[in-house]
Amino acid sequence: MNAEHIGIFARDTVALSRWYLETLGFKVIRTLEKEGRPPIFFLKGEKGMVIEILPTTSSHVARELSDPGYSHIGLVVQDFDQAASSLQSKGVSLHDVRTTSNGWTIGYFNDPEGNRLEIVYRPQ
Repeated sequence: MNAEHIGIFARDTVALSRWYLETLGFKVIRTLEKEGRPPIFFLKGEKGMVIEILPTTSSHVARELSDPGYSHIGLVVQDFDQAASSLQSKGVSLHDVRTTSNGWTIGYFNDPEGNRLEIVYRPQ
């Protein structure tokens, strides 16, 4: 088996998908459209897993990073400072930035619907 995608339910699939495209540089690799329902988008970065953005009418439930279950989507970067600067220029604020005991640099941020993401730099 191989992890292929993660699904994120969104109140506005179009707006959230656009944010992933414009802010993180993802590309749409598939769109599913059905009359009477907002579209479903499949997004992908340069490589790695796919993010599926699905429609919902439910309200967002706030979660803490350490709550059981889904925690965050990790995005590997080649240059932490450049990635952080790029995110900041797009209005995204990182929090809990730190260097881990194994030398990785990590920081967290949220997408517009409150889903947590992490950038991680792992020196060679």
